[in-house]
Amino acid sequence: MLVVQHPATAIPMASPSPLAERSPFDIKVIRPYFGAVMVRIRGALDEDSAAELASVLSTWAHRKFPVLVLDLSEVDFLDSAGLSVLAGIHVRTVRESTTLRIVTGDNRVVRRALAGSGLDHALNLSPLPAGWERATEIPN
Repeated sequence: MLVVQHPATAIPMASPSPLAERSPFDIKVIRPYFGAVMVRIRGALDEDSAAELASVLSTWAHRKFPVLVLDLSEVDFLDSAGLSVLAGIHVRTVRESTTLRIVTGDNRVVRRALAGSGLDHALNLSPLPAGWERATEIPN
């Protein structure tokens, strides 16, 4: 369910200045144990990168892993296009009875964007699950 807040109570979402330094967008797929997959996202999750993320998530969601973890702890910008991809993968995982966990760590940029959109109530936000620190990247 998407909740829209009244503008007086909404958290302001300041857009970065054109001079603001953003990290390059990067996606890594990690699987530390059978049956679960993590997609680690770094950089700006915006209109330019949302399609790439949607494609990767579609590929891995299609493989029917029971648990899909999205690590957004290193995302330094999140706009409506990125939020739309997250909402879409949430709908798909619910439909396919897959567990979706969103890892934000202490990333205030991501937490503000999710709270401002109301997605923080719909998505399963969690700390990094135990054992993932030993994870290794899956080669493409």
